[in-house]
Amino acid sequence: MQAKMNTMNTKAKHTSDIPKTDMHKKVQVLEEQPIHWTQARVPSEPPDGSLHLHPLREHFCQPWHFTIDVDWVPGSEVGLEGLLDFCDRWKMKATIFVAGRFAETHPNLIGECQRRGHELGTHGWEHGSLEHDEDFRSASYTQQRDWIRRATEAVENASGVRPVVFRAPSLWIGETTLRALEDEGYRYDSSVPARRFDCGFGRVHYLKYFRAPSEPYRLSSSHLRIPGHSSIIEMAPSAFLFPINMATLRVLGLPVMKWMVRRIFRRASRLVFYCHPHEFVHANRQSFPRNMSMWNMRGMTPDNFSLLDGFVEHMMRQDRSPALFADSLSTACGVRSPARTMPGSPSDAADGVTPHKTPFSAGVVEETHVGTPVFRHR
Repeated sequence: MQAKMNTMNTKAKHTSDIPKTDMHKKVQVLEEQPIHWTQARVPSEPPDGSLHLHPLREHFCQPWHFTIDVDWVPGSEVGLEGLLDFCDRWKMKATIFVAGRFAETHPNLIGECQRRGHELGTHGWEHGSLEHDEDFRSASYTQQRDWIRRATEAVENASGVRPVVFRAPSLWIGETTLRALEDEGYRYDSSVPARRFDCGFGRVHYLKYFRAPSEPYRLSSSHLRIPGHSSIIEMAPSAFLFPINMATLRVLGLPVMKWMVRRIFRRASRLVFYCHPHEFVHANRQSFPRNMSMWNMRGMTPDNFSLLDGFVEHMMRQDRSPALFADSLSTACGVRSPARTMPGSPSDAADGVTPHKTPFSAGVVEETHVGTPVFRHR
C-alpha cells in the first residue's frame, strides 16, 4: 500500500511540473475569485415559490427609465399631479419632458417636479395643442433653435434648473435638431425612434432611424442612426416595432407588454418607457386639437393608473432598477469592463467592436447583461 501511495505522489509531482495551459490559468484565476451568494429563482423552482441559493459573481439590477412627456394640453395638469403622486408611492424618480407652454402656464407644478427630485427636460414649445405640430424633421435650424430656446427658458424659470435632456415632439427629429441642441448646451436626447414603426396607428411612420442602436451612444451629425462624435448622448425610447409606452399598454394589455419587454432585454441592457399626463384624465376635461384621434381619446381615464401599477410592479419584480438619464448615463460613461453578452443575442450597438479606453470618444456605451457598463469603440 505504501509503495502505491509513493507512486501516486511521484506522478502528482511530475504532473505539477508540466507547464500550465491558458485554460488552466483561467480556471485558477476563477477559483481564486471570491464567490458571493444571492437568492435567485431557477427554472426548476418549486410551485410553492420557495427560493434556492446559487453562487453568482455579483447581484445586479438592470436599469430602466420611467419618462413622462408633458404635452401642452390644457387640463392635463391633473394627470401630471397624479403621476407625481404615483412616483412617490413607488419611490421612483422620473425624467419629465415638458413642453415650453406648459411650463410657462404651470410654473409651480414644474417647480414641484424639481422639488420631488425628478429630472426635467424639454419637449418642444407648443406640442400637443397644434393641428400642424412642430416637426423637427423639416423645420429650419433657426426655427428649431427658437422652439428649444423658449422651452428651455420656460422650464428653467419654473424650476431654477436649466434642462439638458430633450425629447422631440412625436419623436420627429433630424440631423438639424442635433446642431440646435448642441448650440443650446444639451447633453442628452431621447428622440430617435429605434426599432419602431407604428404601422399607421401612431406617429412614427418612417424607417430612417429604425436600425439605430438600442444602447446609449453619441450621435453623428451625418446621420442620427450612426454613432459619432457629438457631445450629445442618445438613449432611444424602447420599442419592439410598437413603442414601450402607455398607449401600447392600454391597447395591447399587460401580458403583451411583458412579452415585448422580455424580447427587448434579450439584446439591450436597459429600457425606456414613456407616458403622457393626458392619458390619465378623461378627454372631455381637456382641450385637444381637432385632429386628435378618437380611439386615443376614448382610452383616457384615471383607471389607467391601475394598468401602470401592474407594469411598474412587473419591472420591479424582474429586478429592474429605475434610473435618471444624467445619473445613469454619466456613470456608464466613466466605467469600463470586459464585455459579456447573452448567447445568441449580440448587442445591436456593438457588433464586431472591441473595448476602448476613452469614454464616448466615438462610440457606444452599453451595459452587459449583468448590468456592468461597457464602452465600445466604433
